[in-house]
Amino acid sequence: MKRFNFIAFILLAAMAIGISACGSDEPDKPKQAAPAVVSTSPENGSTTVEPGAINVTITYDKTITMTASDISKIQATGATISNVRTMSAALMFTATCAEEGQTVTITIPAGVIKNTDQMAAAAYTLTFTTKKTELPDPNAPDGHESAAQAVINMAPGWNLGNTLDSYGDWIGDHQEPYKYETAWGQPITDAHLMQAFKEKGFKGIRVPVTWYQHMDDQGNVDEAWMNRVQEVVDYVINQGMYCILNVHHDTGAHNAAWVVASPTLQLDRYAKLWTQIATRFRNYDQHLLFEGYNEMLNTAQQWNQPGNLSDLEYVNQHAAKFVEAVRATGGNNTYRNLIVSTYAAAHGTAVMSGLTIPTDPCGNQSHIAVEVHSYDPWDWVHTYNMTWTSECSEYLKSMFRDLETYFISKGYPVIIGEYGTNGAGETTINQNSTPAQKAEAGKQSGDMNRLCKKYGAASFHWMLLVDGADRSEATFKWTMEQVADSIVNVYK
Repeated sequence: MKRFNFIAFILLAAMAIGISACGSDEPDKPKQAAPAVVSTSPENGSTTVEPGAINVTITYDKTITMTASDISKIQATGATISNVRTMSAALMFTATCAEEGQTVTITIPAGVIKNTDQMAAAAYTLTFTTKKTELPDPNAPDGHESAAQAVINMAPGWNLGNTLDSYGDWIGDHQEPYKYETAWGQPITDAHLMQAFKEKGFKGIRVPVTWYQHMDDQGNVDEAWMNRVQEVVDYVINQGMYCILNVHHDTGAHNAAWVVASPTLQLDRYAKLWTQIATRFRNYDQHLLFEGYNEMLNTAQQWNQPGNLSDLEYVNQHAAKFVEAVRATGGNNTYRNLIVSTYAAAHGTAVMSGLTIPTDPCGNQSHIAVEVHSYDPWDWVHTYNMTWTSECSEYLKSMFRDLETYFISKGYPVIIGEYGTNGAGETTINQNSTPAQKAEAGKQSGDMNRLCKKYGAASFHWMLLVDGADRSEATFKWTMEQVADSIVNVYK
């Protein structure tokens, strides 16, 4: 009996030790619940999302994972998605939708998103709608087409660059018009070129003209030159498009410039030039607009803004003289829509705030627009290796917010008279660029024109859509058609 009790005691002790040992282990860790969505950007159901490249973030209540093979399972209608990735508790991607009023639906099937324990999230659907542009009131109090309406009607646009704006001492003064028109590598302009732009979907052509080599000592313009300018303007007008006619390289960074923001003003000569131009075109209807001056600099030829901000007042004096001279010629010029520009056609806050819009003798201010130029962000072709990035898009958005603050909100519509890919060292995306590089130029143009449409503005691409021999009727072709298409598709 004692032996049995001893054995039993030993067995019971061993069992107790085993139980104690098991009880010292950590209990099994419970698995996390499946991830659940807590917020989205844009908000689900939003109807005010800006079209373009839309940054989408879907945030879950815990850290998430996703395999590369599951990315293709995310479905989208109304947009294309790219750059899909996860970061901590967020699923992020870019949804590209250029259309206004477009409903976008993103569906993430069940199982695509998991937590760190590989528990699958339920399916999730995000829906939002891009914003429609609210255009400004187009009505002018005098019954004539306002500048705001004309700007809307002329978009999109293109510059007939390096043509009637060409100049050079080596050509000589008072030569036959064709010698200037072809001096910078372009052919003689023909009506077929304007027809091609009309058929593609463009509605406005800016015709830059340099005048000083065609003016005598008394400021009289050569009749042959004025006739040729009118002939080219007619090519545009006869297609039912809008035409902007200006004073171009009479301004700028060269020693022959005479329309200058400096105390050595030649306002009487400037007024006489505009009197002659306005008189020649007095009977043209609202499809013709006058632009007072191109990129006016001071005598130091400083870009962006002058070192001495008092030079901005000389720009204002030219603007006022321009409006006064045109209005004095009467006829349709009494209500013609006129364009004034900032110093250097720049859009820094100093030059925008320093521009005084002339008081219009027509009796109201509805026939004046403001022009700036934008090769922005400057030198992006080098900075971003010819890639149009989200940072580039944000720069343009910031520029338009400033334009709205200084001009649009005050009733003065804006024209981006020139834009393009031009960067340092004359680097630009052109006919010799790769298809991929031209596609990036197309992204820039798309962003520019979507913003113009949003703000009731218009933009004019600088010349390279059709360049050189491609402009001639016998050899016509679009030099960068994909860029042209990216522009006109915004307005379809």
